[in-house]
Amino acid sequence: MTTERATIKCESIFSDDSLHRYSLSKIWDKTLPISNVITIAPSEDYNITSDMTTNIICNNMKLLGMGGFILTNLISKIGVDVKKVKFSDDLWNNETDKILLDMANKADNIIIAWGKFTAARKDFSVREKSVLELLDIHRGKIFCIKDNRGRTNLHPLTPNVRHGFILSGYE
Repeated sequence: MTTERATIKCESIFSDDSLHRYSLSKIWDKTLPISNVITIAPSEDYNITSDMTTNIICNNMKLLGMGGFILTNLISKIGVDVKKVKFSDDLWNNETDKILLDMANKADNIIIAWGKFTAARKDFSVREKSVLELLDIHRGKIFCIKDNRGRTNLHPLTPNVRHGFILSGYE
């Protein structure tokens, strides 16, 4: 009989008023690469509980041989329904970008995982552009999720990639 054990260290960073979640990290092996995955907005789940997107990311980071991930977002405000939200500056703040850049600096690679959100929501393309400018110093370590049909810039919930991310250089 064999027993396997694993410990996942979870950590979340919130604003003082708890209205914004800036990052969520789940690390299981510090000796392996750590990815900074950037999605659209934080869920209300963190640390012990996870939403479906975070679960899919966690599973795929393990499949890709990562030792964990740091999840950051275009929008840091908690509880935002991205399908209905109106574009406004209160969806993020200066701390959002500061921590986003700090986490990108700490990570071995950065995975853009907000999918086609900004293409479908043109008002958010300004936000996308500012985040990409912020990350420009890391251009060589930025990737996106693609599927086996060659479609790129996919969100983790895209059915074709849920069970196996293929990473591609981000353009």
